[in-house]
Amino acid sequence: MPEDTESGYVRSGRLFAALAVLHYLVSSDRKPLDRGAYPSKDNILIRINRIKRDYSLDQLMALRNRGGQEWEAAAEIFRLIPGLLSPGRVPTEGLNDKSLAEHKAGYDAQMTDFREKFPKLLP
Repeated sequence: MPEDTESGYVRSGRLFAALAVLHYLVSSDRKPLDRGAYPSKDNILIRINRIKRDYSLDQLMALRNRGGQEWEAAAEIFRLIPGLLSPGRVPTEGLNDKSLAEHKAGYDAQMTDFREKFPKLLP
């Protein structure tokens, strides 16, 4: 769970992880997220826009219709997203070494949380 004291970069990493897991859950081929598809030189807004365009409402509805653990995980992740956004804006400027490290730390922390919560669903 994100902390209110986390920086915007850490929260942006958590948000990116949430979107990455949603992408994974709706994908029919279930390939893990290709980190190379989202270059670290991109600013956070570009990274988020790239990953959210990689899945559609139709895919999400198909996941809902299948139900089961995948849908339960996706619904829980959707409920988490407002908490990642409400403490403040998501930084949109470019990433320097420090902000990229914070972003990655948030991503890694959130992925660890998801893997603990959904061990059978995530690689």
